[in-house]
This record gives sequence, C-alpha cells and structure tokens, in this order.
Amino acid sequence: METKQINFLGLDPISILVNNWINTLATFNPNAVVQLYAPDGILLGTIADNIKVGRSEIINYFNMFVEKKPLGVIKTMYVQDLGDAKVADGLYVFTLTDSLGKQEEVVARYTFVFKQYMDKWLIATHHSSKQP
Repeated sequence: METKQINFLGLDPISILVNNWINTLATFNPNAVVQLYAPDGILLGTIADNIKVGRSEIINYFNMFVEKKPLGVIKTMYVQDLGDAKVADGLYVFTLTDSLGKQEEVVARYTFVFKQYMDKWLIATHHSSKQP
C-alpha cells in the first residue's frame, strides 16, 4: 500500500472523484449529491447528529446541508490505492451562508472511501468532522 500526498487539482483519479463531490455539492442539488454514494453508503456528516446509512438517510442530511449554500475548497489530500478501494484523506474548507446572508468558514477533516459498483466508483464511506 502506498500513501502519497497529491496535487488535488491534478488528474489523479482519486482527486477527480473528490473534486466531483465538491463540485456537485456546489450545485445545491441533494439528489445529484446522493447519487455519488453507494446505495448502502455511510455518511458521518460534519454537522450531523448521527450516522446516516443508505441513500434515503444520506439525502436527508444533504437536504438540510444545501440550505447553507456550501462552497468547498480542498486544502490537502492524501490518497491510498487499496486495489478494490480508494481512500482520500485531508482537509477542506467550506463557506456556509445562512438565510440572512451571514457567512461562516468551517475547516473540516475528511475521509472518503470509494468502491466500484457496476463499473462506477461511488462513495462507500464518508467521514467529515470539524477541525478542532
């Protein structure tokens, strides 16, 4: 197993998957975001009060989260290619906007585990937590 830090703007397949998630989230369309997760995927969301299992629970989280108009930027990324699974760990920063237009920046740590389902790489597990 090789762990490497990558240029997250590069063409590494794993960074492309994470950047696709960031870009899809910026559409504020929870239906599009949830399609990036495996049907039985697991989400430990940054501001979730419990673990979300499966797309029907994951979409409930993103229905709430997109109301904050999240715009994310990846700051660091380390990748591991485990053969049948790909892992990305790092830091991202989100700008969140409340209903009155007040913005807040949230720095968070992330781990994405991608697995292939029917010739498509989907998020099997996603953990995100605020940077202490």
